Amino acid sequence: MTIQWLDITQIIALTGLSLLLSVSLLRIFCFFKMNIKWAYVLSAVLFCMSFITFSGYSLVFYLRGLFNDLSITSLFLLIYYIFSTKDHPSHKNNSTQAIFYLVALVGIFFYPAALGLGSIDPYSWGFISNPNHLFSNLVFISSLALLMIIAFIKHYNLLLLCLVIATLAYSLNALSSQNIWDYYIDPLVFFYALYNIVSIKIK
Repeated sequence: MTIQWLDITQIIALTGLSLLLSVSLLRIFCFFKMNIKWAYVLSAVLFCMSFITFSGYSLVFYLRGLFNDLSITSLFLLIYYIFSTKDHPSHKNNSTQAIFYLVALVGIFFYPAALGLGSIDPYSWGFISNPNHLFSNLVFISSLALLMIIAFIKHYNLLLLCLVIATLAYSLNALSSQNIWDYYIDPLVFFYALYNIVSIKIK
């Protein structure tokens, strides 16, 4: 019997999917007013069980075959949701809402263009080390630095922390992708940001 060792990128990717399962179950329990302690216990059990192998692979391995790896932004918000109480990302809070508005605005611009609608390809800007995109890379990095400064001035601490963690993760090659966009945004967090903004506007 051989043991398959995972590298750090695989561990982060699989942990993200397991967190997604756990948080989804936790939100369902909270929606049905389940005892919060039992909700957390059962969600933690699901998190652990998702790594148990069946026929050589765990549940999160199968999920990874269906979904792309989550961004660092998604991981950050999932962890923040679990360890927070009333001030989790689903509530109206200036700092968390800043993240959702930024993700929604970036996604509305990014995804249509990345899919070929228009004459520009913003996804290519994410390959920071590409010498063929020096100008776009400079604009990208300058915009990122400006966002961090604004977040610091406005005291959007969660947004600032999210940007810093994602940037640090990129510098450490924490994900399998070499494109910095994949560290900041993914379809999951984009659609959740849209849902969160719309639901709050309706309320």
